[in-house]
Amino acid sequence: MTHFLVVGAGSAGAVLASRLSELQAHTVTLLEAGPDHATVQELPEDLRDSRGLGGAVHQWGYQAEALLGRVIPYPRGRVVGGTGAINAAAAQWGRPEDFAAWQAIGLSEWGWADVEPWYRHLERDLDATASHHGRNGPIPISRYRLDELIPIQRAFHDACVRNGFRDIHDHNDPASRGPCVGPWPMNRIGTTRTTSALAHLQAARGRSNLSIRSNTIVDRLLIEAQRTIGVRLASGEEIRADYTVLAAGSFGSAAILMRSGVGPAGDLKALGIEPILDHPDLGTHLLDHAAVPIYLVPHAGEAVIGRDPRFQLMARFTAEEPDDMQLVPTSWLDLRATPALAEMAEAEVVTALRVALLLPKGHGSMRLTGADPLAPPAIHLDFAAEPEDLRRLCKGLRLGWQVVKAMPSAYQWIACLNDEIVASDEALTDYIRAHIGTYCHALGTVPMGSVVDQRCKLRGLGGVSVVDASIFPAVPRVVGHLTIMMIAERVAAWLADV
Repeated sequence: MTHFLVVGAGSAGAVLASRLSELQAHTVTLLEAGPDHATVQELPEDLRDSRGLGGAVHQWGYQAEALLGRVIPYPRGRVVGGTGAINAAAAQWGRPEDFAAWQAIGLSEWGWADVEPWYRHLERDLDATASHHGRNGPIPISRYRLDELIPIQRAFHDACVRNGFRDIHDHNDPASRGPCVGPWPMNRIGTTRTTSALAHLQAARGRSNLSIRSNTIVDRLLIEAQRTIGVRLASGEEIRADYTVLAAGSFGSAAILMRSGVGPAGDLKALGIEPILDHPDLGTHLLDHAAVPIYLVPHAGEAVIGRDPRFQLMARFTAEEPDDMQLVPTSWLDLRATPALAEMAEAEVVTALRVALLLPKGHGSMRLTGADPLAPPAIHLDFAAEPEDLRRLCKGLRLGWQVVKAMPSAYQWIACLNDEIVASDEALTDYIRAHIGTYCHALGTVPMGSVVDQRCKLRGLGGVSVVDASIFPAVPRVVGHLTIMMIAERVAAWLADV
């Protein structure tokens, strides 16, 4: 009998615990730093309702430096379900081109033909008719119909069409190409966000070979003779296991490894941590999607906080490579926490049209700030480091501006942006630097092909794998949530034979 220890009950960890506990030859202990809401009925409203985002009580409270001197919040889920329990419920398949890039760097087992069956295995698409979609998987996928769009979203849709975007229904069609506009595929039923905690873990909770420990923070790995034998908790308790899987996310998994002495040796020594395995790439190649907002004011009462969905539509287009950019309208933002912007807008609620760069040339980094497991990491996104990224964001903002100009005039109040700024490369770059934010899609801190092998086993240390967003070797041109779950499904099948 193999005892698996899974650290982190998020989008990957809940999948792993569920799949590994399907076999009675295994026992599984699942550890989660946050609380556990075991049933749909017990879920707080912020986690249940897909029309908004999870509140601060279910987050780590991290901050990140978007660019030098500009610090922004960086939400990460701290709850069974992980960041997938607080996010926008976007459920995109990866693109074939993304996995071709994985194969091009030597990851031969991660081509499109390898992963496409696992996307299908994962999903239960409730409304797309194409034959490639899954019908019996645990994750329900649905889309808003055109007649369900709230007015600000419909205005965006029509403006995109007037600017040459094709109207499509299925962004998860691997053959589709931008420019196109259509509804987000979302892991929801009605307004209920259906996470891996509900879709996978719920069915496993009654199994005698699965135990779930919430509100449990892991400090470091226990290592003997170059093999992981379990973990040490922040409380000092030790939990031993035959095999350990880190699924604590891009920051959590990387931090646990670093505190264990795995990572860039010089950085660890500077913090008083004795290096046992030098992995220079660990934490040094943080990937993310940058996004720059254009603010609009909707008609009074037509984008209501808590009543209307924040996300319904997404448009894809090409700046340099196929579908490397998005336009995403966020129906409502509450400006009561930002009085200066509220005063400028003369409104408490605005809409944000986000222009997102999905294939950045640049990358950031994540470092420990100390050996204390409760110390937050230092997150540096470095979004302005690559001139090419700024150039493509300028291109995307100009297209976004054209879309805004095609919307009814009532929506055209713009904060700090006008025709003169849009026409000037220098002024528009200044606007980007002042307003750039993040999709909060942290990826790549424990990259596959470098720190872990292509089956996600840590190189140089036995008995441990890393299976979460941290192992992405390259940034995908999609929201990564469904891909994280797909990877967990696939690796769980491999680990079943450990």
